[in-house]
Amino acid sequence: MKRYLKFIIPSVLSMWVFALYSMVDGFFVSNYVGEVEFSAVNISMPIITLFFATGILFSIGTQAKVGMNLGKGDFNLANKIFSTSIVSLIFIGMLFSGVIYILLDRIIYILGASDATSEFVREYLKAIVPFGMFFMLSYQLEVLVKVDGAPHISALSVIIAAVSNIVLDYLFIVELHMGIFGAALATGIAQAISSFSFILYFSRKTGRLRFVKNFDFSILKSTLPLGVGDAISEVAIGFTVFLFNVNLFKVYGEDAVIAYTVISYVSVLVTVTMTGVAQGLAPIFSFDYGKRDYKKIRKFVERGVITIILISIIFIFVAHKFAEPIVNIFLGADSGVLHETSIALARYSWAYPFIGLNGLMVTFFASLGRGRLATTLSVLRTPILVSLVMFVFRTFMPDYFLWYVLAFSEGLVFPLGVYFVNRFIIKPIKYQL
Repeated sequence: MKRYLKFIIPSVLSMWVFALYSMVDGFFVSNYVGEVEFSAVNISMPIITLFFATGILFSIGTQAKVGMNLGKGDFNLANKIFSTSIVSLIFIGMLFSGVIYILLDRIIYILGASDATSEFVREYLKAIVPFGMFFMLSYQLEVLVKVDGAPHISALSVIIAAVSNIVLDYLFIVELHMGIFGAALATGIAQAISSFSFILYFSRKTGRLRFVKNFDFSILKSTLPLGVGDAISEVAIGFTVFLFNVNLFKVYGEDAVIAYTVISYVSVLVTVTMTGVAQGLAPIFSFDYGKRDYKKIRKFVERGVITIILISIIFIFVAHKFAEPIVNIFLGADSGVLHETSIALARYSWAYPFIGLNGLMVTFFASLGRGRLATTLSVLRTPILVSLVMFVFRTFMPDYFLWYVLAFSEGLVFPLGVYFVNRFIIKPIKYQL
């Protein structure tokens, strides 16, 4: 249990801080700028999700391979994988930011921004896109610090960045009246601070991982496939936001987009809590798999499942009993969509347990080097089933069923994930959950 908590608690804290980045922006924008600008931030989220997804694509496979080699005692190969992945991600990050900035007007149109929100979306993205590399790098280094056996450093560095984000949000939005441009700038600078704090840790060479110059880019052939599943899961968040924004706008209008923006911010806290559990377990899975200690893997899988179920129950209860006070954090008491948003949040919350358990299975597969299983499960989660369920519900069911789309789509994937675990993991290594 001590080892479990050593990795889980800092991981969850780190993920909470990642969630805080967007929630703090949402709080300041909704309370000090306006509700339309608030929805514009949510419309921009798929781009931020793309940055994080790219970081995840490089991080998960790197974490798995580095963890396995550390478990085997091959520190030289672990450091080569570590350094090659970081250099590659820096290059990709700069490339992505440049391309997105050049194509910004076209991207804003694709995101489905309305006449009322398009200018605010442009303002937000112009400020945050140049920091894309730091979104990717901060995530990757945060994961690798945990693999290096220093999860407390991970949590500390992310907390420092979060405090910076809060202070800068207040300065740029409240004091300097920079609007959503200021919110984006604050978040981007905070990500840069996070990245540099992790770089400082690794440059001190106090752990097992350190930067080396003997890069081998062929290593990416074995690391990137392992990250595809988790990357798709992250892209799924952005795609889901896009899908809901478009369909809710068509069915209910601009007010529904504002309501969904609030639900998205609240749900981010829930999902990152469960993601923190999965990501905290990932280095343990990889390390113990490298040592072929299958009994410990079984024990940690059981604890992860129990933890995620308990987290889901707590958040569902909160979403049903305290929805209005939570929504009131983002929307004033005089808001015309306060009551409707509170009801929608309670309905939406039934998706939480399936999101958490499916995410744990994807991370589990990737950590054990089973990238195809992780990818298959992630692709089914989104875009396939979410799009299908959204179409069916919008066509044949009452309008309010749109809030249950994610619960149904994730629920359909869950039995398949359990089958994958039993068929391809439990039987081959001969242990039982």
